[in-house]
Amino acid sequence: MVKDISIDNSFDLLCSEFGKLQKTIEYITKKSEKLIPDIVNLYYQAILVQTLTKKIKSDLQSSTISEHQKFLDKIEKIQYYVTDNFSKSLHSEILSQLTHDVQISTNNLKILGQNSEQKTKEIVEKEALLYKELRELMSTKEFVEQYEVGLKDD
Repeated sequence: MVKDISIDNSFDLLCSEFGKLQKTIEYITKKSEKLIPDIVNLYYQAILVQTLTKKIKSDLQSSTISEHQKFLDKIEKIQYYVTDNFSKSLHSEILSQLTHDVQISTNNLKILGQNSEQKTKEIVEKEALLYKELRELMSTKEFVEQYEVGLKDD
């Protein structure tokens, strides 16, 4: 009986986290430019939901209780939603945006660096800010690419 309560609690947690993921996907798809904090939050939420679905599905499949089929059906729907609305579409869009933003940031730094003979304090400060932004973009892009690697491992 304790295991049923545990599965119920786990499933309630999954449903709660899935609701947060749906809201995050809805919010981010409405924005034309995705900001780094929004992207990171989205990926953490997606990874959390996917981890919970795998764990609960594994627990349920080892169970002999036939009532758990309704949980398995709901988990399948959640997995389909994540795959269809995130992994196959939004993920590619975000990766493409990050790749583009990294290229633009790199080009801006190259242009700014061409004026290296007369670096004023303002130019040095602007370069430092651009390098900081580039590091953030590249780090986020690496994080997003690691998600893709995880998809291929499944």
